[in-house]
Amino acid sequence: MKQGLVLRKIGLAALLLVLAAVPLTGLNSYWVHLLNLTWIACIAALGLNLATGMTGQIVLGQAALMGIGAYSAGLLMTRLHHPWWLALPEALGVAAAVGAGLGVLSMRIKGHYLAITTLAVNEIFRLVVTNEEQVTGGPMGLRDIPVLHFPALGRDLDQQAYLPLLAVLVLVYALAVRVYRGRLGRQMRAVRDDEMAAEAMGVNSRATKIVAFILCSVFGALAGALYVLSVGFISPNNFTIFESIKLLLMTVIGGLGSIGGTILGAAVVTLLPELLRDLQTYYMAVFGIGVVCVLLLEPRGLGIAGDWLLAPWLPQAEKTQQIGAVGSLLPQEQASGEVVAAAARAPAPPAGASVLLSAAGVAKHFGGVYALQDLSFDVREGEILGLIGPNGSGKSTFINACSGVLAPDAGRIVCGGKDVTGLPPWEVHRLGVSRIFQNVRLWESMTVQENVSLAWRDPEPGSRRPEERAVAAAMAALESMGIAFLANRLARDLSFGQSRLVELARATVNRPRLLLLDEPAAGLRGGLVMELAQILQCLRTQGTTVLVVEHRIKLVMAMCDRVVVLNLGRKIAEGTPAQIQRDPEVIEAYLGERAGYDADATPPQAASAELISP
Repeated sequence: MKQGLVLRKIGLAALLLVLAAVPLTGLNSYWVHLLNLTWIACIAALGLNLATGMTGQIVLGQAALMGIGAYSAGLLMTRLHHPWWLALPEALGVAAAVGAGLGVLSMRIKGHYLAITTLAVNEIFRLVVTNEEQVTGGPMGLRDIPVLHFPALGRDLDQQAYLPLLAVLVLVYALAVRVYRGRLGRQMRAVRDDEMAAEAMGVNSRATKIVAFILCSVFGALAGALYVLSVGFISPNNFTIFESIKLLLMTVIGGLGSIGGTILGAAVVTLLPELLRDLQTYYMAVFGIGVVCVLLLEPRGLGIAGDWLLAPWLPQAEKTQQIGAVGSLLPQEQASGEVVAAAARAPAPPAGASVLLSAAGVAKHFGGVYALQDLSFDVREGEILGLIGPNGSGKSTFINACSGVLAPDAGRIVCGGKDVTGLPPWEVHRLGVSRIFQNVRLWESMTVQENVSLAWRDPEPGSRRPEERAVAAAMAALESMGIAFLANRLARDLSFGQSRLVELARATVNRPRLLLLDEPAAGLRGGLVMELAQILQCLRTQGTTVLVVEHRIKLVMAMCDRVVVLNLGRKIAEGTPAQIQRDPEVIEAYLGERAGYDADATPPQAASAELISP
């Protein structure tokens, strides 16, 4: 495998040498100019890929961002007579401010509404530069802009600009690869795959989107400024909506989120129409049919070939076949009685433990439906507290309120002495609260190791080699679940049981103070339930407090130190498992009718408990 990686790197280096030697081949100026435009398009498309492909924010105004960079640099050089090396960073600063504004806008507008908004920005930009003739030159454009001169690199302007543009593209490409491989890239992909899960695992989705828009704008402005420096003329027609759609087409053909594929996509969209010119009136039809075929035959576009050839440094997921049970887990035929017995062996928390989580008068309604009503109870340090109740009783709503996914309409939730009511999920996660969801929510485009390492929070910010520390922490968490061998598998290739254990590893990689579990045993078979019970007891011994919502009542009664019962959003009982099993109101809530109850009769109690359990 390492030998193959070395060969891929050698192949990439050889390709770069061939491209760098193009001016020496005697290629005519027209094709050199076309290659220059290709490198500029690659830079702009890479920026668009960061926002749209990696972060999932649909941007249809990248040409306007290129125009902002182009006009800013051109005006600074022609009106204020700034040298190019000063005008270029100034133009990028203007674009970064615009990108930050678009990022803030994306907090309020999402999906196709955001796409329409960025499309409108493109048209507004075109109208402004067209009508402000005294400043921008209007429809006639901005002329006589100073260009780069490197006489030693060629006889004409296109040849002189070729190597500098290629060098800038290589640097931008390297930056894009670094972003993709780093924590920021994982955060972007997590926001794209599942924003709620990303926020619950500590990702500040707002900051991530703003950074993505800033990078998108800066890359686009850089492409626009380079166009000015290599051509010396710009007009509104260079930055129309059609150009934005063309840039988006480059990222789609290249595969959304693919770094190498974006390079190939930009090259195909820029060069292929020119290569098909001989077909005259049919060349656009042939080009369109080719694009459709690529998208139909391979949804990832050219990303497969692009990442293999151009991005050997990116993490490569192992190809895997579906695997059933994890090797370290107990056999499927493990009896539920053994699960209960194993869970019951764990020691209870010390008497008089302090309160870690306190809910006081919490209420939440959705329209006319009250999911929670005046809910109050405490979770003590070091205990496993079970939260049970019929479907629709508000259990998941309370978990969402505790983790910051939902803001309560009334009441307070205090964790570790800090009021977390209404805090965003990433702030709650920073306080040592982690969770898993009722339905498994992994980031399926990422590997198992990337899923877990993203949730890791470095206890020593600013320490050396943070990526290596994140990977080591992720591998330790996976090892504790017995699934370290899955580290390089894509999350979408896992079985349900494996996915649940990966989600649990992700939630516990930071050794949280409070772990919120929303039906962790749902869909698991006997052996996995046994493993889950043992894992929770192990976490408790390591100092993690657990609040678990579960429908397997036998498991809850055997594993939990205390149990809280909800019905129709209200707390109807709280106490030890033994007390809960004997509570007539709990039995009525589960059975739907008033059950005959005799405090001295053991058989009816046992029968009721059996009816409550699934």
